Amino acid sequence: MLDAANDVAPKTEPATVPWSTQFDLISRVSGRTYRIFVFQPPIPPPETGYPVVTVLDGNMTFPIAAAMAATYAWSACPAMVVGVGYASGNPAEWMVARLKDLTPATPPEGIPQRKGLPPLAPEGVGGADELHRFLTEELRPLIAKAHEVDPDRQALFGYSLAGLFVLHVLFRQPEAYRTFAAASPSIWWNECALLDDEARFVRAVKCGATQPRVLISVGTKEQTLPRRLPPGMTAEETMALLDEGRMVDNAWELSERLGKLEGGDGWELSFHAFEDEDHLTCLAASVGRALDFALRD
Repeated sequence: MLDAANDVAPKTEPATVPWSTQFDLISRVSGRTYRIFVFQPPIPPPETGYPVVTVLDGNMTFPIAAAMAATYAWSACPAMVVGVGYASGNPAEWMVARLKDLTPATPPEGIPQRKGLPPLAPEGVGGADELHRFLTEELRPLIAKAHEVDPDRQALFGYSLAGLFVLHVLFRQPEAYRTFAAASPSIWWNECALLDDEARFVRAVKCGATQPRVLISVGTKEQTLPRRLPPGMTAEETMALLDEGRMVDNAWELSERLGKLEGGDGWELSFHAFEDEDHLTCLAASVGRALDFALRD
């Protein structure tokens, strides 16, 4: 117990996320090492097992998602959260790794180069398909072996580039998850090449071959000059980048198109714009919204 009147600094220890564990796992597919974070609520699972919400960028998103899931467990549906991150304490290394993992195959001319950042080489991007194989072929069976999970209630959440990844998986393998939550997705990547796969997905929905539940969200100020400019960039350069990215417009236009589709009974498209939130502030709000959407009956 700490005595506030005592001038001696208290002994400290690392903080923990309640009811959570972590371990490192080497992918047989890519040879890359991932840090896996697992939250299991301290109450029994539903009869069919816990729903599982997999969150990408786990070093950043998992603590938020686990805290929200703990709250939901007592008032709604108890669910597991599995965070997929990196075995490093250096955020700069996370940024490099996620560029590789979260982007689809990209030609050299489609790789964006940003002022103030090291140049991106072709080998530094394009690993999305390998990451998805890791998630479904390696990680998912491991989690199912260790926990009581519901195989029919699997959800995938991603933010920014990870939102791009979620849509990439949705368009190409919509049966891989019951629920897809793409928050502030970077649809702009490689001149919106992601949308080349949209027509095939639309046909599958219309004929009832696939019936996923999809949430797309974005902050209303993601195309507005932010209060905090990126390091080394002027206001004019930042606005030019925002205009090119069209974060709000791309998310809204895709949602409008998909929202008009008539599919099978399980098909659902939801769009949410977070008022007064920009690309930095929208993360926490989008995690909570995604959990709510994934765990609805």
